[in-house]
Amino acid sequence: MNLLARHVIFRALLRWTAAAAFCIPLKHRPHARLRALGMLLPLLGLTYVLDPAAQSTSLHELQFSLLTLYVAFFVLLGMMIYACVEIDKKSALYCAVWSLLASQTAYECWHLVEVFFERRGTPLDLGSLPVMLAQLAAGAFFYFVICTTLSRKMSYKGAYHIGPRQLTSAFFIGILFMFQAALLSSGQVVALDRSLVMTMFVGQFYFLTLLYFQTEVFKLSAMQKEMDTLNLLYERQREQYQVARQNVQIINKRCHELKLQIAALRQMSSAPADPELKAHIDEAEKAAQLYDASRNTGNEVLDVVLTEKSLLCESRRIQLNAVTDGSCLSFFEAGDLYALFANMLDHAIESAVRVPEPERRCIDLLVCTRQSFVVVNVISPDRPAESADTRAAHYAVKVTNRIVQKYKGTLTTESQNGFFAVKIIFPSALSVKA
Repeated sequence: MNLLARHVIFRALLRWTAAAAFCIPLKHRPHARLRALGMLLPLLGLTYVLDPAAQSTSLHELQFSLLTLYVAFFVLLGMMIYACVEIDKKSALYCAVWSLLASQTAYECWHLVEVFFERRGTPLDLGSLPVMLAQLAAGAFFYFVICTTLSRKMSYKGAYHIGPRQLTSAFFIGILFMFQAALLSSGQVVALDRSLVMTMFVGQFYFLTLLYFQTEVFKLSAMQKEMDTLNLLYERQREQYQVARQNVQIINKRCHELKLQIAALRQMSSAPADPELKAHIDEAEKAAQLYDASRNTGNEVLDVVLTEKSLLCESRRIQLNAVTDGSCLSFFEAGDLYALFANMLDHAIESAVRVPEPERRCIDLLVCTRQSFVVVNVISPDRPAESADTRAAHYAVKVTNRIVQKYKGTLTTESQNGFFAVKIIFPSALSVKA
């Protein structure tokens, strides 16, 4: 009974450490360690109940038992991973498949060591202290290998993008792997020919390799899809400048016409006989001045962006304070300059909108030259911790980073005292080359 208990604990710890290893490079949920420790007891219980060595007397029973164990642990380890890290259910189940196959591989390697000594006529004493320490050392080595190879390299930027086809394929590859594991885990393996045993090990290695390459192919596909989406968004934002420029020209034309109408009305109403008419004239004149306030930066593209975003801020009751010297941005292509400032100001506006206090809904923009560098600062209210960026905002940030890198700039962010600051520095030597 003691030997069986140690056997169960060893196999349960292998599965638990494998699942924990796949959780390390991912973003953890609150109290992730306590949740992981809480799943250790169900793992021990399930291993004891479904352990094939304790339940099977023939190869067919062993295969059925091992398949039942695979499905049960597939669900249980998936629940553990999903509870510990911020990941979707399909990705958690995919990591569970890898955890099971990796732990089963480690167990088979140890079982192979036992068979090797048994064939030499010197079977291992599994109850002795040296053998137990060797088991612990083997488990620690297995944990180290998983942490430094699979768990860190398979995820893409700390996340998995697993679809139904990839999950289904991985599940059935795991079943085929476990069917061969059933024969290698049985007592009949001692009587089998060495070439047959090696063939089964090669088959299992093939399944692991197939699953790994499948992971890499799908990861590359997800990376390519993300890159295509980023390129499409980048080109659309560059092309959007012409549309925004035409809209601003229309606004300027209407604003000029409004000024002429205001001047004519003031000439017609020389005497303040109608206070209501005078109030309407004053309001129209104030609106015309507001639309003209941000259009004299020395850079036509920046004028377009600020005019467009000033109107958006006005409609959302946000104060936009801009101190800008657009002449230092002459080295930018028009589309890149529009996309850069449009993305930064859109992100700042979305953050300011979520602030309940009207007095804190303000955005400060600074564009200037300091010590032979072009400096761009955008300060806006910080977003609440519970509000996550949308997928569109995620790609907008990537477009901003791409433009900054294209012009050899550096981008830094800082969150302090309820405000979020974005600071970009470009070498002004670029403007000389332009």
